[in-house]
Amino acid sequence: MAPKQINPKIAIAVPNLNQGRYLLDALESIRRQEGIDIYVAVLDAGSTDNSLEIIRENIDIIQYWRSHKDEGQAAAINEGIAAFPRVDYVCWLNADDTFLTNGLSKMAEFLEKNKQYVAVYGKAHITNEINQKIGEYPTEPFSRETLAMRCIICQPATLVRADIWQKVKGVDSRYHMCMDYELWWRIAAQGDIAYFEYPVACSRDHDETKTRNNQKAHFEEAFELLRNHYGQVPWHWCISRVKEIIHPSGSLYGKLFQRILASILYLKMRKGKRG
Repeated sequence: MAPKQINPKIAIAVPNLNQGRYLLDALESIRRQEGIDIYVAVLDAGSTDNSLEIIRENIDIIQYWRSHKDEGQAAAINEGIAAFPRVDYVCWLNADDTFLTNGLSKMAEFLEKNKQYVAVYGKAHITNEINQKIGEYPTEPFSRETLAMRCIICQPATLVRADIWQKVKGVDSRYHMCMDYELWWRIAAQGDIAYFEYPVACSRDHDETKTRNNQKAHFEEAFELLRNHYGQVPWHWCISRVKEIIHPSGSLYGKLFQRILASILYLKMRKGKRG
């Protein structure tokens, strides 16, 4: 008789604050994962919308939840992961993001077969408020040099080995805008990160996202972590910051500037690869 297959155990932290309009999508996307044992923690920071109703309606897939004011998103994520100390892999899913069907399962299968990697990230769609795909997250194969140019890793499209998460002590609560970007640097210091060239998740872009509404803090944190982990701030970050001051990203000139800058960077990278 063949031995019974043991499914990988995955802890998922779902931080939430008044994202009831999206939370159900996130939880339903967790349901659509097969071949893995999932342990879900929903960390609600005291929502006043319909979030608690949605949590209670989906309690069959939630092993841990609470609702009260907390110390911020990073602390909530760490709390959620810590609730499940005997899992194989960990990740978090913001309440406004989603997994694609079996996207998480595929990443777990990849890490099961490729023990040399400490983490994996896949491709991701960008969706709007009504789940329409409006673009693709600009993921690329991993290198420190490419990561220094921009965050090439889409947070909901990642899976980390639990022992590595514990070793780096999870998300750094000092960061609020770039907590995921900073985490990838510390994980990369522990070993190789794999790029899984398959769409596994959706990152939602909407008017309430933190990055869109606080660009100044976003750049300040990015500059700090790049100095700490890379030793310098690449020139294009500085140009992007000046652009944001002159023409905010939501303006017509801001969007035009972004396209021009993206074209310059693309040509520069292609030239470098040919060289």
